[in-house]
Amino acid sequence: MSLFPKIEKITRDATISHFFLMFGYKLFSLYFPLFLVARGMSLPEVGYTYLLIYLPIAFFAPLVGFFNHKINPAILAGLGIAGYALYSLGMILIQNPALFYFWQVILGISAALFFVSSRAILMGSTLENPSRSFAWFYTAPFYAEAIAPAIGAFFI
Repeated sequence: MSLFPKIEKITRDATISHFFLMFGYKLFSLYFPLFLVARGMSLPEVGYTYLLIYLPIAFFAPLVGFFNHKINPAILAGLGIAGYALYSLGMILIQNPALFYFWQVILGISAALFFVSSRAILMGSTLENPSRSFAWFYTAPFYAEAIAPAIGAFFI
């Protein structure tokens, strides 16, 4: 008897990718509003920052769903992961306030690319137990959300 239940390779890969992307995002996201206020932003500006993250997700998710039928979803998910990396590098290396908002939009587009395409990959795969596979995939961010802020606080 194994310690972990049987999990298909595609499910494992999608879940681990989802966990690590969310872990990286959640590592400091709990403290992100405090960071923005400390940089001199007002509360409405903090809200606009979040609007610039979540609005592209809402706009681009249907487009990514459409493109998943035209382009291999694995390519689009890879572009989403690359977008997360670009966002991280941009936030670290480029300190221009105008580009700060650009990076928030890039994060939203990257999230739409990754999440919609990852779900399309799982839906297009022949899975032994689809409900278990989706349960693994959808619980990954909750585990990241539970662990990451404590580790982020340690780093901060």
